[in-house]
Amino acid sequence: MKLFVILLADLLTRMIGLNSNLHSYSATMHAHVALQSFPFLSTDIVATYYHKDPDLNKIAVTSGMPAIAQGFSQLFPRIEPPARWDALYAVTQTGDDGHTTTFALVPHAAGNVSKITVTVDEATATIRTERWDYANGGWASMDNRYSVIQGNALVTSQTGHVEEPSYKGDVTTTLSGYQLNPNLPDSLFTQ
Repeated sequence: MKLFVILLADLLTRMIGLNSNLHSYSATMHAHVALQSFPFLSTDIVATYYHKDPDLNKIAVTSGMPAIAQGFSQLFPRIEPPARWDALYAVTQTGDDGHTTTFALVPHAAGNVSKITVTVDEATATIRTERWDYANGGWASMDNRYSVIQGNALVTSQTGHVEEPSYKGDVTTTLSGYQLNPNLPDSLFTQ
């Protein structure tokens, strides 16, 4: 049991230390969104994705956004960084197949998200899959693929699915043209 706790602590420490010299970035995001329910919308979106530590994120859509999908930038699921997990969630390790470890994150504060399930690649300490279960019975999932860019493990493509009571759909995204550690003012994230 003691060895298990040490190995789990090591994985979380490596996750927290991943990309330790990266504090902000921007990237071009291309997303293909296909709703599988009315209005059966299918569209390609181009956006700029911004991140600044510890947890500021923004998607600024630049083209391809039909009026019916204007909420995409607010709905795009994201997860808090592992360094903040203990403060925000009850964290439980729920699985380990020798290659991946699965965690259940239950928010301390009640809200729209009832639980997040995260699968972590033990070799790279990167989040491979995420699933958000919502209080309304809906859910969303995302599978991440990474590339090493200037020594940092960064998501370069994703596939996702969402099922809400009023709609369901699929999204595929690619992220490219990363700018690492740009000076991003906090005001960018409130606009």
